[in-house]
Amino acid sequence: MIKGTPPVVAMRIAGSGTGLCSLRSRLGLPGTAMLLMLLAVCLLTQSGIASAQADAFSVEVAVADRGVAEQQDAYVSAFRRVLLNNSGDKTLLNRDDVREGLKQAEQYVSGFSYRTPPPGTVISSDTPITEAVRESGQATQLMLVTFDRQSVLQLIEGQPAAGRDEEPVAAPLRTDSALVWLLVQDDGRDIMISDPAAANVQARAREIAGAAGVSLVFPAGDEEDQLALGLEDLLVKDVTRIAAASERYAQDTVLFGTLARNGAQGWRSTWVRMLGENQQEQNFDTASLDEALKRGLSLLSDTGRIDESYRYGGQAVSDTEALVWVGSLNSTSDYATMMRFLEELPSVSTVYPKEISDTSMVFAVLPRSALTDVESALVTQNWLRRTAPPVSDRPDSLSQNADLALEFGR
Repeated sequence: MIKGTPPVVAMRIAGSGTGLCSLRSRLGLPGTAMLLMLLAVCLLTQSGIASAQADAFSVEVAVADRGVAEQQDAYVSAFRRVLLNNSGDKTLLNRDDVREGLKQAEQYVSGFSYRTPPPGTVISSDTPITEAVRESGQATQLMLVTFDRQSVLQLIEGQPAAGRDEEPVAAPLRTDSALVWLLVQDDGRDIMISDPAAANVQARAREIAGAAGVSLVFPAGDEEDQLALGLEDLLVKDVTRIAAASERYAQDTVLFGTLARNGAQGWRSTWVRMLGENQQEQNFDTASLDEALKRGLSLLSDTGRIDESYRYGGQAVSDTEALVWVGSLNSTSDYATMMRFLEELPSVSTVYPKEISDTSMVFAVLPRSALTDVESALVTQNWLRRTAPPVSDRPDSLSQNADLALEFGR
């Protein structure tokens, strides 16, 4: 592991799968370290520099993935920068109380979000990076971390933050992913989003949510779900039961809705978004099911709008990934082969491991529109085949929400 401040580097994100491009030579990493850190991609092209620091209490950090470990590391990296920027005192980080504050950086965070830079964007050389990015020289996304202004200034001034010792501070709520409960009533049929009959609705919902930069998680529909939540609970908007049934999925944002045919008039919809203690509701009529999905899922967007260019079957680029589960990955060589296959597809801008188990992995592929090319290229490979989606006993596992399931073999 390399200690201290890394050399100045500039990372660029390319618009096509040009292969794994590393900053190893700039960072002085040995080859063995690269083999151990095959967990991110940095694709390089020529373009201008982009930075997204919103204010003096927000910092963008280059991260390897959206995992919990990277979040915690990004909090510390961003907090260190915010403290120095707002104090002007280069010795500030030597104070005991500040060092303790850095160990609890998450308590000072008021919010965070992610973005994948457009193809060709250069990441500013002064952008903080996590340890994983430092070791591998590879970043996939930028995480904007915003801190509570008052608490930061109190720490800088040597004052204890009000109430911080008396009670724990809640972690910031995530809005870049959401659990979706949905009931579709069509021609006398009641179809839950977890039912096999709703597979097309799931796929379309993920595509629509991509325009808002939100990843969707759907309930498993297993016995535990059926006991916890019934059709009537959704129809009467029983928020208490819906919240209780959602706990096992560990999502801060929960969206639930009901869509019913309204005779010849189209569809009548009710949607409710729950984020912490806040609730937002919409009721409307639309001419089509697709329009009902678009308007309902727009509740997940901070702007309340969905990019109109992200039409059905369109090629608009979004920073929401498609999820590809691959089984029988038994070595780093297998992993590298799978990464090369995905990276070299022209429409793939970014690919990285999202979830890892003993012999399988869920890859995030961006943009979602590249999924069609993945499926097309699959038929040309004799070492890779489609398979049935895996069954997991973990309700929060991404494997059961994968858009495509593959089996690796030679």
